[in-house]
Amino acid sequence: MNSFKVSVIIPVYNTELYIKQTVESIQKQTLYDIEIIIINDGSTDNSLSLLLELSKQDHRIKIFSQENQGLSISRNTGLEKASGEFVYFMDSDDLLEKDALEICYQKCIAEKLDFVFFDAESFYAENTCPRNYQYQRNLQISDNVWQGTELLKIQDQTGNFRTSACLSFSSSSFLKKNNIRFYPHIIHEDELYTALLYLNATRVKYIQRTFFKRRVRKNSITTRPFSMKNIQGYFTVANELKNYTYSQAAVREIIHNHLSKMLNAAIRNAFKLPAKQRLYIAKCALMDYSKYVNCKTICVLLFKSLLKR
Repeated sequence: MNSFKVSVIIPVYNTELYIKQTVESIQKQTLYDIEIIIINDGSTDNSLSLLLELSKQDHRIKIFSQENQGLSISRNTGLEKASGEFVYFMDSDDLLEKDALEICYQKCIAEKLDFVFFDAESFYAENTCPRNYQYQRNLQISDNVWQGTELLKIQDQTGNFRTSACLSFSSSSFLKKNNIRFYPHIIHEDELYTALLYLNATRVKYIQRTFFKRRVRKNSITTRPFSMKNIQGYFTVANELKNYTYSQAAVREIIHNHLSKMLNAAIRNAFKLPAKQRLYIAKCALMDYSKYVNCKTICVLLFKSLLKR
């Protein structure tokens, strides 16, 4: 039997400037019956000391330390430690509205949902951070219980698909039953995780509230310059979702459309990379992803940087 209503999983790596505020936003939740699982992923700053001080004041905080292994493995470790009926993933520099967990929990229990999802807004740690991070949806749907694949299709069609794992609140049994975990050692692991939520869920609801507050700051995963690591992450996600269609033919068209949107956007973002890398990406796109990537995208990839001169 589960001991807590919700397990909040927070991977931490060198966020000493923000981690106290983040954890306090979880401690102050109106839903008290939660466990706060913190995975210290080999931090070399003062993060662990701050966390240990917080844990002395709150028995709900559980700290586990490991060598640095990245966000995906840290979250998966948190899932292994979790005992809550539901799971929520929090990033270590962001904030959550105080009634978020209670509203999500009550909605999931009342309507026997696999997961709920909600919106976010950005705030900026420095004035020099770019103001182009959009987490709000303009999603006009009824307040019904939806099939996950229906919602994935609608969000792709309307440009409202948001990938962050911090925007969903999921049943632990649903995640376990469908073996949904985070793919290790890639960027954009949330692209795969969130897609799998929708592809496997039969009971989903959208809560039209801005619960999550994303801190945009320099040198975070989100704001680093686009690189080959980004492309490699997207290609890995594409390969995993392509493999998923082999055993789930019913969702083949939905996955095809989803991958088309994802890959065309990702490859167009690579136009500033060095020519050799762009040629490699074009070759991969034409050889392995030609069903998804259109000719205009290849032209943007290869020639847009020349046109801008």
